[in-house]
Amino acid sequence: MLIGLISDTHITEKRGKLPDKVIRKFKSVDLIIHAGDITQQKVIDELETIAPVIAVLGNNDKLDLNETEVIRVENFKIAINHGTKYSNDFNKLFKLANDMNVNVLITGHTHMPHCEIIDDVLLINPGSSNRPIKSNASIAILDINNKNKVNEIEVNFIEL
Repeated sequence: MLIGLISDTHITEKRGKLPDKVIRKFKSVDLIIHAGDITQQKVIDELETIAPVIAVLGNNDKLDLNETEVIRVENFKIAINHGTKYSNDFNKLFKLANDMNVNVLITGHTHMPHCEIIDDVLLINPGSSNRPIKSNASIAILDINNKNKVNEIEVNFIEL
């Protein structure tokens, strides 16, 4: 399964839209995960024209979403949480993932792409597609097709 990862779009009625490259790069994905700070329902609606979307509440959202979602995809249990309380503290993010007993934790909030494996837990932040901080705008594609171990999962970051 190919999963499109996006976070921190921060799109408002007056400012911004999803970059066209997001739509093009997500055309082949089976699922899209938005790790929060969506700000407008229309972002989810637009992404759902491509593939099913699972999204979580970010610190700037007033949407009817959960703070955390946990899903099972193929051989992996994946959690999505914006990461507001943890920011760049990867030890705390690892503890959160362990507490939820997941193999993969997808977060946002920092607006900077990151991918790290700590003790067989994959921590991923796709960065921000619209408002990067100290990095280029980015999204990611998670490829878990026929993978059995976390270190086999492919994470491809795409600069926008």
